[in-house]
Amino acid sequence: MRNSPVLLQHLALPALFTVLLATSVLPAASTYASSAEPAQRMQATSTKIEAESYLVEISTGSPSRAGATGSVRVSLTAKGGFHINDQYPYRFRASPPVDGVSYPKPVLERVDGQFEEKTAVFLLPFVASHAGQFSVGGVLNLSVCSPTSCIVQKAPLAMTVSVL
Repeated sequence: MRNSPVLLQHLALPALFTVLLATSVLPAASTYASSAEPAQRMQATSTKIEAESYLVEISTGSPSRAGATGSVRVSLTAKGGFHINDQYPYRFRASPPVDGVSYPKPVLERVDGQFEEKTAVFLLPFVASHAGQFSVGGVLNLSVCSPTSCIVQKAPLAMTVSVL
C-alpha cells in the first residue's frame, strides 16, 4: 500500500520528534574546578531529576481550564554545599507543543523566574484548546556551584496535565 504525501507530512514531525527525544544524549556535567560530581544518567523526560548536587522538578497544581492560561512549575533546588549560580543565564525552553496546546511564552529567561540562594522557580504558561490530558514540558538549562566547582547541565522535563 502506498502512503499518501499528506499523511506522511502529518506523521513526519511527531515521529521525528519522538525519535530525537528517545535517542537524545545529555551532555556530561561540566565543571570549573577539580571536585566535580560525575555525570548523571537521566531519562529523556521526567517529572523529577535528582543528582547529588541538585533536584529539578516539574509540577502542577489544580487542573487547568480549556481556553484559559494554565501553568506548570519548574523548580531547581541546590543540595548540600551547592547553591544557585548567580552568574548563569538560566533558561527553560518549552518542547514543541502537542496538538491542542500552545505556549504563550515558550522560552523563559532568568528574568522570568524567581531565584534565591538554594532555589530557582519558573512558571511555564500554556493554553489547551480543549479538555483532555496533554504533555507539557521542555528543557531547563541550569548551573549549581559549590565553593570548589560549578556544574552546568540540561534537564529535560515533561508531565501530563489535566485540562477541564
